[in-house]
Formats: sequence, C-alpha cells, structure tokens
Amino acid sequence: MSSRTTVAGTAALLAAPIVVIAATLIQPTLSDAAAGKVAALTDHRAAMVAALTLSSVGVVLLTAGVIWLALALAPRVPRLAVAGGVLGVLGSLVVLFVNGVGAAAPAIVSALDPAQAAAVLDRIHSSAVLAALEPLQLIGDIGIALLGIAVVKAGAPRWAAAAIAVGAIGEGAGFASSSKALVIIAFALLFVGLLQAVRTLGTSPRPVPAAAGAAAAAVS
Repeated sequence: MSSRTTVAGTAALLAAPIVVIAATLIQPTLSDAAAGKVAALTDHRAAMVAALTLSSVGVVLLTAGVIWLALALAPRVPRLAVAGGVLGVLGSLVVLFVNGVGAAAPAIVSALDPAQAAAVLDRIHSSAVLAALEPLQLIGDIGIALLGIAVVKAGAPRWAAAAIAVGAIGEGAGFASSSKALVIIAFALLFVGLLQAVRTLGTSPRPVPAAAGAAAAAVS
C-alpha cells in the first residue's frame, strides 16, 4: 500500500477509539430507555446531538481503519485478515445503520411532547428490524478480535491481541449494559492494542514471495 494510504488508514484506526471515548464522555446517558433518552434530549440536547454525531464519525473511522488493517495483514495471514476484515466491516455497517435510526431521536423529541416522543422512540427501538439487527453488531467485535489474533501472527506480542479482543468484546458489553465506564475502558484497551498493531506492521519485514526467495538463495 502507498504511504498515503498507510497514513490515512492508521490515522482512522487510531482516531476511532478516541472519538468514541469523547462521545461517551459527553453523552449524558447511554441507556436505550425511551423515557431516559427523551429526558436527556430535553435537558442536554446539545450534548446528546454532539455525542450522536461523534459516535457515527467514530464508527466510520473504525470501518476505514479495519479495512486498512485487514489489507495490511493480508500478505502475512490472509485467512484471518479476510475473515476479520469482512466480519469487522459488516458489524460496523450494522452499528452505523442503528446509529442512523437513533439520529432521528432529536427531531422526534423536538416535534412531540415528552410522552408522545417516548412512545415513538419505544416503538422504533422495539421494531422487528432493529431487534433482528442489534445482535448482529457482535460479529463486528468478533471480526476485530480475529484481526487481533492476526496481528500476533504477524509479529506483535500476545498482549496486543488480548487488548484488542477484550476491548472489542468489552465495548459491546458496555453499550449493552449502558455502562459508560466499561465502554471507556474497553476503547482505551482497544486503542493500546491497535497502536501496537500499527507499530508491528510498520517494523516487521514483509513476506518474501517463494520464487524471489529461491532466486535470492541461488544467487547467494
């Protein structure tokens, strides 16, 4: 990959956890409860809108970063790289869709009274489409964990894979339980693991094709 692609990919990969941590810190609540969301959008509208925006930006950055990481790992561990990249991107797209649906909440709350807004948001959140899609967000966490394993096979220390896997699974658990502390800790671990992955890919030698290796051996 070109140097520009590498810079853009690593920047997206490392910026994503930081952006999501910032979104989590400023968001008054992570709860999906309709009444709580209406109250937060009524009392802290600017913070909620900013957090929703940053969360979507973070997902887009993570998607781009996962694609770059999978492509960078493909020459070394192709199967794990492809599996992790495909699952990671699919999971991110599901999250992006769910976030897009949630982005309608500010408009709903501003147009309706609290009771009506809560009823509408509750119907949206309990819809069959979202109920079917939300469990699929887990495949993105599994994909990122697989990329963590691939990073170790590419030369990174094992703790990097552990940090990536625990971070990926932990952030899903944090959002599911509406725990801001767990989400922040998980994304911090993910950042540390991904940082080590970037360092490894920047310093480890590229694999030499078999034909080229044989030719080099013959010459020597």
